[in-house]
Amino acid sequence: MFNFLKSNPFLRDVLPPNYLDIHNHLLPGIDDGSPDLPTTNALIEGMKSLGITQAVATPHTFFERFDNTSESIHQAFDQVKKQANHPEFIRNPASEYMLDLHLLDRANKERLLCIKDNFLLVELNLFNWPINLYELLFELKIKDYQIIIAHPERYTYFHNSIKKFEKLKEFGVEFQMNLLSLAGYYNNDVLKCTKELLERDLYTFTGTDIHHAQHIEFLQKKPLLFKQENQLIQLLENNAQL
Repeated sequence: MFNFLKSNPFLRDVLPPNYLDIHNHLLPGIDDGSPDLPTTNALIEGMKSLGITQAVATPHTFFERFDNTSESIHQAFDQVKKQANHPEFIRNPASEYMLDLHLLDRANKERLLCIKDNFLLVELNLFNWPINLYELLFELKIKDYQIIIAHPERYTYFHNSIKKFEKLKEFGVEFQMNLLSLAGYYNNDVLKCTKELLERDLYTFTGTDIHHAQHIEFLQKKPLLFKQENQLIQLLENNAQL
């Protein structure tokens, strides 16, 4: 009955030991995240100050915007392993793939970089509903990928109906919540959607989606706007599966 008096927790207070961040842009010079190794070093230090102990690097792969390849991602990862101040922090490289026909073409030619085993992180267009969404997902599923959709709360075309999210979950995909979303970084609509998905237990994993120092500063200064700590902690612990 006194839950309304309880303050919102900060991220560092609810992260489990050995928390693995599965969505970030730490690798230097290959997308809109870290531009160089010194910045990568600073971002890693900041993430460690939040209580994050390890990460899987997930730079964008997005046709004609971030034209990364497995080779370019591994080259950036190798640079970190050889030259970073904390080379052990990034466990392995993967990617945040834009879900489109170009990705299917790539998947037909090579094995995509997964977070672990067959867990594949994909993002959708932020503003426009992918007309062939379920066809694209199906083609990846038959290639034995377990699909994790990054930050579903940020796709505003889903906001008008929770059933759209539930249908996707029934299709067998997983949802990854951005911790920045729960701290109110984006806007009130995204925050509202994040809370509803969390309350309905539709998320499976979490990630920071850190691109730059301002993201870290925000997570240091702003609490997570969700008072059901036990439910939140349980969700954060799911990353240990990966």
